Parts: sequence; structure tokens; C-alpha cells
Amino acid sequence: MAIAPDPKATFDYILIEDRDTEDQSVFQLRSLTVTEEAQVTDRLFAQTPGADEMSLRVGTQQLEIVRLGLVGWSNFRDSKGLEVTFKKRRAAGLEVPTDATLDRIGPWLTEIANAITERGKVTESEGN
Repeated sequence: MAIAPDPKATFDYILIEDRDTEDQSVFQLRSLTVTEEAQVTDRLFAQTPGADEMSLRVGTQQLEIVRLGLVGWSNFRDSKGLEVTFKKRRAAGLEVPTDATLDRIGPWLTEIANAITERGKVTESEGN
């Protein structure tokens, strides 16, 4: 039987490098809706009018996935041990992280983008 995912439901994600530590940063993520996935995919390729080549915009795609799917965090600290504030802005009717907020996760952007996109898939243990 198919299990219908709720794309608005959030889930906690712990970075791979934090999984064996006691002091873990926890990122609150959500899957993308089918409309959001389509919009992100549509922006993956770019072609200049009159040019014979297309460019692949993987970085832009990952950033957009995280912008839409990252909804918060806890226990995420800066180099001084201070909690990093998660700030949002309103864009296209949605509350999304500010660019300054996204800058704080730069080293983990790909990992978090993958976690967001993979959450929409039911794992074997979830399906049983």
C-alpha cells in the first residue's frame, strides 16, 4: 500500500558529522510540494537565446531546495559557542530563511538539500 507523505510535515535532521557526538545541531526540514519540486527542476537548466549550449545550474537548484525546505534549527552554534539565530523573510507568499541565514549552512548545503529531497521517499523500514 502506498503511504501519502505530508510535504508540510517537518522532520529533524542531524548532520552526518554530528551523529556520533552528544552535542548535536538539529535542523528542522520539510519535503517540497510537487509544485515546488517542479519549479526547482524547471530552473535546473539555463540556455542563452541564440546559444547552442545549455548550462546545468546544480548550485542554484540546491540553494532553492534548502530555501524552501529548511524551516528552522536548534543547537546550531557559531565559533564562540553562541546560538545562531534562524531569521526568515517573506517571499512569494512563503516564509523562507534569509540569505544571511542560509550563508551559515554553506558547508552543509548539499547534505541538507539531499536530506530534503530524499525525505519524500519512503524507506524500506517505514514501508513495513
